[in-house]
Amino acid sequence: MEIGKLIGRFFMKYMAGNRNPKVLPDRKHIACIGDSITFGAGVMGKESLTWEHFLNEIIGDEYQVINYGVSGRTLQDEGDMPYTADRIFKRSLDCKADVYLIMLGTNDAKSYNWNRDRYERELEVFVRRYVDLDNKPRVILMVPPRCFPDSKSGVVLFEIVADNIDSQITDIVTRTAEKLGLQVIDLYGHTSGHPEWFADGVHPNAEGNRAIAEYIAENIKEAI
Repeated sequence: MEIGKLIGRFFMKYMAGNRNPKVLPDRKHIACIGDSITFGAGVMGKESLTWEHFLNEIIGDEYQVINYGVSGRTLQDEGDMPYTADRIFKRSLDCKADVYLIMLGTNDAKSYNWNRDRYERELEVFVRRYVDLDNKPRVILMVPPRCFPDSKSGVVLFEIVADNIDSQITDIVTRTAEKLGLQVIDLYGHTSGHPEWFADGVHPNAEGNRAIAEYIAENIKEAI
């Protein structure tokens, strides 16, 4: 295995995420499904600096925003680290949140994971698992943020092929949301002009997480 992939997997294992988030009673719940961008790898997993924490601050204590992000995970079951193979996937379904925010695709954009047709097909299947929950939650898809080249190497880190996000994933997520009649939040467009919002070009820093949270809050007003 290539050394870059080994380093990347070590990082993702180290920054794996909260394995069993506690669901608090007597609140409305917003569950956030995703990878390391959702988990908060750019702020070293510090809960108070994740976009979920900032989002909860903005929308208030009536809600609990739950972080179901797991670093390194792909949407595609054929990816190297599929989200559905992690026990947190079932936990995210079992919590039966009022709102689900779904954002997976950045790790799918790696060359050895990427398959356009498969990603689109499996995205719909994955999203329907949440749409079809018996509590009828509001499901919102989010286009992943833009990935920026590393200032020293000039390439995007973690073997992510940015063009797969730029020209394909953005369209697929939007098209899938339209097909299923779901709201979509375009974090790619919102972050495109702001490389300073990222710790390493891929993972948002505290400033970026706050900006992302503010944008999400603005766009989910009608859903909560």
